[in-house]
Amino acid sequence: MLLKKVVQAVSLAFCVSLSAASAIAATPAQVLPAHARSQQISTPAASLGFELGEWHARPEQLVAYYQLLATQSDRVHVRVVGYTHEKRPILNVIITSPKNQARLKEIEAARARGDSDTPVVVYLGYSVHGNEPSGANAAPAVAWHLASSNDASVTEMLERTVVVIDPMLNPDGLARFASWANSYRGETLVSDPNTLEHNQSWPSGRGNHYWFDLNRDWLWLQHPESRAHVATFQQWRPHVFSDFHEQGTDATYFFQPGVPSRTHPLTPQSNQDLTVAIAKFHAKALDARGEFYFSREGFDDFYYGKGSTYPDIQGSVGILFEQASSRGHIQDSRNGLLRFEHTIANQITTSLTTLQAADAMREQLISHQKQFFDDAKKAAAVDTNRAMLFAAEGNPARLRDFASLLQQHGIAVHQLKASVTVNGQRYDANNAIAVPLQHRQARLLEAITELRTQFKDNTFYDVSAFSVTKAYDLASAKTAVDVVGDTYSAKSNASLKAESNIAYAFSWTSDDAAPLLSALSQTGLRLRTITKPMRIQTTDGNKDLGIGSIIIPVAMQSVASNRVAEIVRQTSAKFSVEVMALTSGAGLGGIDLGSASLKNVERPRVALLAGNGLDSTSVGELWHWLDTHLHLPTTQLSLDRLSSMSLDKYTHIVMADGNYRLSDEANKNLERFIKQGGVVIGVEGAMKWASSQSYLHTKLVKADGSKKADAEDKSADAKTSEKKAKEGRLPYKDQDTNAAKELVAGVIFEADIDRSHPLAAGMPRDTVPVFRAQADVYRLEGDRYGTVAAYTSSPVVSGYVSEENAKRIAGSAALTAERVGSGSVIMASAALGFRSGWIGSRRLLENALFFGKAFEKARTDGNEAEEN
Repeated sequence: MLLKKVVQAVSLAFCVSLSAASAIAATPAQVLPAHARSQQISTPAASLGFELGEWHARPEQLVAYYQLLATQSDRVHVRVVGYTHEKRPILNVIITSPKNQARLKEIEAARARGDSDTPVVVYLGYSVHGNEPSGANAAPAVAWHLASSNDASVTEMLERTVVVIDPMLNPDGLARFASWANSYRGETLVSDPNTLEHNQSWPSGRGNHYWFDLNRDWLWLQHPESRAHVATFQQWRPHVFSDFHEQGTDATYFFQPGVPSRTHPLTPQSNQDLTVAIAKFHAKALDARGEFYFSREGFDDFYYGKGSTYPDIQGSVGILFEQASSRGHIQDSRNGLLRFEHTIANQITTSLTTLQAADAMREQLISHQKQFFDDAKKAAAVDTNRAMLFAAEGNPARLRDFASLLQQHGIAVHQLKASVTVNGQRYDANNAIAVPLQHRQARLLEAITELRTQFKDNTFYDVSAFSVTKAYDLASAKTAVDVVGDTYSAKSNASLKAESNIAYAFSWTSDDAAPLLSALSQTGLRLRTITKPMRIQTTDGNKDLGIGSIIIPVAMQSVASNRVAEIVRQTSAKFSVEVMALTSGAGLGGIDLGSASLKNVERPRVALLAGNGLDSTSVGELWHWLDTHLHLPTTQLSLDRLSSMSLDKYTHIVMADGNYRLSDEANKNLERFIKQGGVVIGVEGAMKWASSQSYLHTKLVKADGSKKADAEDKSADAKTSEKKAKEGRLPYKDQDTNAAKELVAGVIFEADIDRSHPLAAGMPRDTVPVFRAQADVYRLEGDRYGTVAAYTSSPVVSGYVSEENAKRIAGSAALTAERVGSGSVIMASAALGFRSGWIGSRRLLENALFFGKAFEKARTDGNEAEEN
């Protein structure tokens, strides 16, 4: 057992005397109640081989302990509800009385139906960020306490309560961090913040296997961890949902409520009132131990895609906890020595007070949840609209994926029983879906589809806009017409219906088209894309092909025609793409198959830049897209090798968001790669790198710091020196708020697309919603044809951006494309595949990848192409 130490704690919320600031550094054992306990229940230390906090527990050690606990206690049931990318089990540890365990399926079914006559359900979720491990290391102590205590306060509480513990929300990230912290731990602990133990190397353990921030994936569900967590939530519909995190080492302890003005307006006041009431339990327990804490500042309750906020729009009370992080085993802080065991102890304390509060307030919590859904039902009953419709023109794959997303969130999805036109948009019964508005999850649907540009407080902890409709670039509308049909089910994949000795073709409109092309490119077949529309003759009649459609010529292959057909049939069977067999190479309209407008499509050999200075989540979402969506082998290339290595083996280099402070040698290597035929694709911060390269025409537009003066102030003589001294003066207390207001706070913008450009292939409309979170503005100079997408004159669709920034962004470049030598440079100022959930704008990335050299160099006059 580690010795107790005295640490100095300085409150973030209150000024106190030094004598009152002394506190004892608690251990996990010291904060657990001194109850009579069953000796048959193994302690965490007996299983782990060390006391909690002495080392960082690894996921496999934690899993073994929970499985052991389930064999020893009839209060404990362990379920594997999924597996991570690295095949680690995702657990639910369900603890309740033996009587409730005997009828657990019955209780669970009642909760899934939304019945209120059940035990109160409390969800305890730990360490969604892997390098915030105090939660995951506190969970075993909480489980042991509930399983072993014979005290009436626990046994009676478990009769009235089902506790669902998610003991490690991010096993892969936790494993990465535990390995790091343990590897640099010595027998003599080192508290110096500069030691390696406290400074994990890039990409850190915060994210999952693909470096995603899983606490931003509760809405998008792009990862198996998130899908498992949301399935658990929808199954149990907990009354209280606790989300345990860590914050900076110099902080103290935070629990919600957060900043009151930064709560989403769709969250009912009763939710916040209950949060305040629960907070009193935490405060009382922490006060008893002399711990300092704070609430109502620093953190918000706005974005429904976070773990602590997702429950608030579904009748639950979500609560965020933030413990100051030791980021290892012991670290110096402004409050004194911060030990890992002490951070664990605090998380244990608030875990137990959460259970105490839920038991004491069970009637209020059950009533709140019932009232939440009753109010939603009443609101829907007076709404003249019957359903919300969604359509993805010519893209059943997108509709399939969107419907799946809604269904995972417990939102009912139906087919249309008849086609309908709303606001000029046709919703075809075969290519649209309907969501009834008189439905349990109507408020969640409203929250994730709404567009909002006005806010009570313009400061945001995360994003200010998160419309899934815009992310998927869907047509949507509410209708009063009763068109809700049967429950939606995805259509089966298309299949090749006939063979051809001329060519096969498929359109570029489906979201499955890019994965199909990627798969075909790895078979060795020669592939082409069309850069001008054409009308073709097929075994199934005449068909129109738009820009970007793929042609698979038969005679040009190195294998026999029957083998070509077999490869195409087998490869396309997994995708929702109609592959057509051509009967003639002559076009009925537009071009013919022999036209020079058909460009070769080669198998991409991709290097994704990674390493210090780059945003690991941006790198991760690009890696995730290339690896799991396109199934392309992707080389992760460290920035520090860029100056010395040959890039000849790659066709594409992908640049994520970040700071590209490259050496002259690295920049020259990239320039050589491009001019010799390579394609560079970049997003966000990479565009700033492009603007600094003299051979490129994409340029950063500097902000005009001057302000328009009023007419009476134009004369400098009219201003006294006293007035000049006061110009620009603002209250000190407002500096953080004002700085935040100048940020582009995760906003949805509208961009106008040049649909004649090959890089706009497959886009359904002339505009596309894009997501961006930076204020930098760019333009393409000297090339009138290379701005594939530009922000519209009134670009803000949803979210907060200052009026000045909105005006600067309007008309600027969203996507630029330049031919340089034999290669190309394609840059986006937006996060086109943001959090892997922005499916609509991701098409532009896919076009850059496969059609990166399918466009011509810019012409400076009628005859000559500009030379680089």
